[in-house]
Amino acid sequence: MTRRVPFFCHSAAVFTAYCASALLAFVPLQVFAAAVDVPVSQPILTDNQLLWQVAPDECFNGIGVDYPAMNPDGTCPVGKPKANQSYVWGLTEANGKLWFGTLANGRCLVSGNRNLPDPQVNANVVCEYGMAEQARSTPGFPPFFGDWRPPHIYTFDLATGQLVDQQVNSPLLLKNTLGLRGAGTIDNYVFLVGPSLNSAGANFFAFRADTGQFLGSCARTDYNYARGAATVDGVLYIGVGGATYGSILRWNSTPGALHAGQAWCNRFTEVGRVTADVANITSYTGADGQDRLAISTVPIQRGSNGTTQAAPTNVAGVWISPPIPPGGLTSNDIDNWQQVWSPLDYDPDTITAYYGYSGGALSYYDGWLYWGTIHLQNAPTLSIHETCTYSYCFGEPANNQELQALKNGVYRSTSVWRGRNLEDPQTREIQLLYGESELPACCSAPKTFTMTPTGWTPLYGPSGFGNRGNEYTWQMAVYDGHLFIGTFDASRSQGQSAAEVGADLWRFDSSDSPAVNENYSGLGDTNNYGIRILHTLNDGSGVIAGMANPYNLAPGSGWELRLLKEGSPQSNGEK
Repeated sequence: MTRRVPFFCHSAAVFTAYCASALLAFVPLQVFAAAVDVPVSQPILTDNQLLWQVAPDECFNGIGVDYPAMNPDGTCPVGKPKANQSYVWGLTEANGKLWFGTLANGRCLVSGNRNLPDPQVNANVVCEYGMAEQARSTPGFPPFFGDWRPPHIYTFDLATGQLVDQQVNSPLLLKNTLGLRGAGTIDNYVFLVGPSLNSAGANFFAFRADTGQFLGSCARTDYNYARGAATVDGVLYIGVGGATYGSILRWNSTPGALHAGQAWCNRFTEVGRVTADVANITSYTGADGQDRLAISTVPIQRGSNGTTQAAPTNVAGVWISPPIPPGGLTSNDIDNWQQVWSPLDYDPDTITAYYGYSGGALSYYDGWLYWGTIHLQNAPTLSIHETCTYSYCFGEPANNQELQALKNGVYRSTSVWRGRNLEDPQTREIQLLYGESELPACCSAPKTFTMTPTGWTPLYGPSGFGNRGNEYTWQMAVYDGHLFIGTFDASRSQGQSAAEVGADLWRFDSSDSPAVNENYSGLGDTNNYGIRILHTLNDGSGVIAGMANPYNLAPGSGWELRLLKEGSPQSNGEK
């Protein structure tokens, strides 16, 4: 299947909106809602413990009104309690403690409006944008980020149940870090990393794992994107991205060599370069028995001159490294990575294939590499279809009916794939597990999408595990012989019934059977629209779920930390 390569330039406003969209979960497009069959859950992780629920940290008393101080007991003298910290965004485990970083007001930082959104409020959520107190009171503060708050770094002691909010007095954290999206540990060090607020760097923060001592922070301005991390065969790897390529970094130092006050950012060295930002990282064992890294990627669509563009290979996809030598990958391996899958191999709509996919979670399980897709519904697929003039572009809608046809034509739910023998193109085997044999493609007739064969037949079922609202395969984890998959579910914004909303958790029991639903309602709170973290504990005693809950005014809003284990059916974590 061949694709013509689009090259598009857009206004700075569209470009800025897309840059933000590449980082976060979206407020989805208003597409036609379709009822789904609510699955029959067959859970095995029935012991669902809520370890911690973040507390409200502000009092909201109206859009454009300065925040009154909270009472010492956490109540509000006026107004309504508001929990800004909405996502557990990056997490790692070290010395019996969970280390994790957050993202605040994830739902507000991205919107379907390609210009500055209007403030909005309802009973469950408020987004103030340019009317927020910090945007009104700080000269030059970008109105689009009015709802941003500095991320927090926490530790949770698994033995004592104690949560500690690490008080990091770093201007880099407090003034210019969007959120802490990646986390990893090695040699008694804990690293957390996230993109800068101004998209001009990747910010790193280091701690001693045993004492919790803060060892400093630094920015890598050669990158503007940071996300996944994994420790494989004793080496820590982190995925980043820059203006023209993505990179896999490794920590290149000796144990005990990092001290507070030292410059250490350049000890992260490149061991791989690919044509897109690096999203997630895992290990993969090939048919030859050799270990490799496998990564998913996000298209780089930020031009150096403020334009949005895509090159032939600059799309989402799955890549694998060369075999990992003793001691880990080195700079000699930078150019020896190969791409093994791309949405260009699947989606018949040219614009959607290039712009409507990001790389989701991936995991090696039962002899296969599993991966899923992420669909950023609002940018820039829609705008490109509206403005480009190629025969495969929709063009500017003339009325609401055409606009709705365009929105429905580019809408996608998450697809789930697996592959083996990936290192050898001659024997490579890839299967579509959940997806579509036909998808809408433009334009056999003007302003028209036509159902078009993808060339694939899903082995087990339709996209989204049968739920149109499941737009992300956000996390995967292998635990006790099972593969667990957590989603981002946009059903609430699509007007689905209460029974259908909340993030899903699915489970593969083997590579010979379809997925089984573990939970379809946010693991106990339907406002949990995403399972942002799935982490198998080092001692194998359970799985940690870090939740994304952006409804900052709702009771019990903000991030949650949950422990999932086998247990009695009565322990279901409901609130």
